[in-house]
Amino acid sequence: MTNAPVAPVAALATFGQVHHPLRSAGVGAVSFLLLAGLLAPGSTASVAPPPPRSPAVRVVVSGPTAASVSRQLFGANLLWPYGGGGSFDTATGAFYPGFVKQLRALRVTSMRYPGGTTADSFDWERAIGPARARRANEPYGMQGASLSHVCCVLDGPVASVVGPDEFGRLLQQAGATGDIVANFATGTAQEAAAFVAYMTAPLPRHPSATPTNPSSPGYWAALRARNGHRAPYDVPYWEVGNEQLFPGQYGWRSGALVSFTSGSPPCPAGQTATCLYAFGGTTRFSRQLVGRFADTVPGASISTGLPGQTFYLYYPPVVARSQTVMVSGHAWRQVRSLAKEPADAHVYELSPTTGKLTFGGGAHGAAPAKGAVVTASYASGPHAGFVGFYRAMKHMNPKIHVCESEETNVAFLRLMGSRYRYDCVELHEYAAPKDVLAPVSSYAEQLMSYPATEAATLARLQEQIRRYSGSNVPVYLTEYGQLVWPVPSSDRQFLLSLDEALLAAVQVREWALAGVPVADRYLVTSSPFLSTDPRRVSIDSLVRVVREREGALDWDAGLSIDSAMVAGPGPRFVVEPTALALQLVSALGGGRLMTSRVEGAPLLAGSGGQPALLSLASQGRSHGRLVVIDTSQSRAVRALVTAGQLHRGHDPHVWLLDGPSGAAYNTPARPRTVNVTGRALRAAGATFEWTFPPHSITLFVF
Repeated sequence: MTNAPVAPVAALATFGQVHHPLRSAGVGAVSFLLLAGLLAPGSTASVAPPPPRSPAVRVVVSGPTAASVSRQLFGANLLWPYGGGGSFDTATGAFYPGFVKQLRALRVTSMRYPGGTTADSFDWERAIGPARARRANEPYGMQGASLSHVCCVLDGPVASVVGPDEFGRLLQQAGATGDIVANFATGTAQEAAAFVAYMTAPLPRHPSATPTNPSSPGYWAALRARNGHRAPYDVPYWEVGNEQLFPGQYGWRSGALVSFTSGSPPCPAGQTATCLYAFGGTTRFSRQLVGRFADTVPGASISTGLPGQTFYLYYPPVVARSQTVMVSGHAWRQVRSLAKEPADAHVYELSPTTGKLTFGGGAHGAAPAKGAVVTASYASGPHAGFVGFYRAMKHMNPKIHVCESEETNVAFLRLMGSRYRYDCVELHEYAAPKDVLAPVSSYAEQLMSYPATEAATLARLQEQIRRYSGSNVPVYLTEYGQLVWPVPSSDRQFLLSLDEALLAAVQVREWALAGVPVADRYLVTSSPFLSTDPRRVSIDSLVRVVREREGALDWDAGLSIDSAMVAGPGPRFVVEPTALALQLVSALGGGRLMTSRVEGAPLLAGSGGQPALLSLASQGRSHGRLVVIDTSQSRAVRALVTAGQLHRGHDPHVWLLDGPSGAAYNTPARPRTVNVTGRALRAAGATFEWTFPPHSITLFVF
C-alpha cells in the first residue's frame, strides 16, 4: 500500500474525464456537507464543536488483531463469451484501453476466468492461437445441462476471442492475479494439467532442450511462447470445476453409475455423485441427444439430411463397444471405416476418445434422413476425480493452489479426510431476499441482513474443514453478490445500483473478518446499456419462462446479466457504484485488521436485528484506515468516532461514496450520479463527531 490512498475513479476514462479527486488535499468536497450548505466547494472541512449532548451511537476502534486484510479480496469474475462482456475490441485484438485503465485505477486485485457455468464446457486449447481460427468454436453454457432437467443451456457455438492468452495479458495490464476454473464436467485431468503448464510454466532456458512430451511443463511453455508470450502468467489459483455440489454442474457424473475408479475407498450410501467427484469413475447414459461441434442445444441432434454429417457425444471418452447409436429410434451399426460400406448401409464411425460420430455420404453408408433425431446410449469413462486432477495439476506446478468445488458438502470433506490434499475450498455466496414484490427500500434493507447469514455459513465450513482435514485450509469466495435474478423491479438496474454496492461492501467486510484470502465479485463487466444485444431479455419475459417451466429457474430465454463493476460495451465504459465501493474498502488491504465496533446503531427494518451502521478498520505501516457503511435507506446516523491507535497526530482525510438514493446508478449520459468525494478534516483529533448519510460508505484515512 502506498502512502496515499488510491484515487477513486468516478468518470468514464474513454470520455476523457477521468476524475482523481484525491490526488491532493482540498480537491473535491464531501457531498452531504455540500448539500446541507455546511461546506462550500473548495473549502476544508473542520469538525464543529461538540453539542452539549454526545451522540448515542459510537464507532470505536481499539487494538490490533492477529489477522490482516488480504489484498486479494477485491477481485472480480471475467466471463470469456461475447468479447468478455463487451470489454474486448475484436478489431484490434485487445481489451479496450478504457477498460484496462479503469481496472488499474479501481485496483481490481484478482480476476477469475473463464467463468462459472461457462467454464464447465470450455476447451482451453480451442481458445489459443490465431483469433481467426477461433470463430464459433466453443459451446456457451453447461454442456448437456438441459438434458439433466436443470438450468443453463444457452447458445452455441460462440467464438472464443477472449482466450487464455488474452486473459493473461489483461492480468498483466491490470496488475491483477488470476484464478482459473478448470473444466471438470466435460474435460480431463490431462487437459487441466496442460492448462496449468501453459499459463504458469517457465520457458526452458535453451530452445534446443524444449521437451517434445506433452506431460512436461516445458512443452506447453514453448507453445505459449510460439503464441507470442514467453513469460508465465500470474495465475496462482485454480479451481477443479464450478459448483460441483449442484446437479446442474454434474456433467459426466449425471449418468448412472457403472463403477468407481479402481482403488477408491468405499462410497457411503447416497453419496455417489460426491464420490465420483472425489475419486472418479465411469457412468452410463441412455438415449441421450447428441450435439454438433461446439453446439449443445437440443436442436443440434436433428439431421439435416446432408451427406457426411458429424455429431458428438456429450461426455467422451466412450467405453469401447458400450454404445448404441439410434437414428429416429432405430439402431445403426458401428464400422471401422465407411469406405467399404454400401450406399444404403445404416452405419457410422465413432472416435471413442473425442466422441465424434460420423455418418456416410450416400456413396458409402447412408445419411440420416432430414429431421431424424440422433441419440446415443453409452458408457462414459473412465474419468479422473478431484484427486487425479490435483495430482496432475500439481505435477505441472507444485506452487499453485488447487481448490475443490464441492463447497459446503460435508460428505466430500469427510471422504477426503486428512489423507487426500486440497489447497483451498471454493465457496459462492449470493444474497436472495424472497420478497421481490416488497418496496425497493424495504427489499434493499432486507438484503443487508444476508451477509451475516453468509458469514455464519462460512464459519461452519471453516470449522468442518479443520475437523476433517486437520488443518486450516482456506476458503475462497470466488463468486458473491446478489443473485442475478430475481430482482425487485423490472424498471430499474438493481444490480448496478448503490444498494448493490452497499451489499458488496458488507459482504467483503465479512470476508475480511473471517480471514478469507481471495474473493472475486460477480461480475467485473457486462453490457447493460446495449439495447441491441440479441441476448437481452426483460425480467417480465423471464418470469413468463419460469412460470411455463413450473417455477424452475431456466436460462434458455437468454438473459442478459446486468451485474457489472465497469459497464460497457466498449469503447465507452461506466464505473458503477460497486466498483467504487470495493475501491474504498480496498484501501484496507494489506493492513493489520483492527478491532472495531459500532455501539447503539439503529436497526434496519425487516432485517432481523441487523444494525444499520457497520465498521471495518486496518492499520498499515504509515496509515490507519476506517470504513463505516450506513446501509439504511433513509436515516442519517450521527456518531462519535473514536479512532484509537489509528490516529497518529495528523489531520485525517475522509472519502464518501454516496448518491441521490440507494436505487441510483451511473449511465453513459450521467456517469457520476453515484460518486466519491474527499476532503481533509482539520483539528479532528482521535475522537470526533460525524454524521453518516443514508446509503453511503465513508473511508477515514489517518
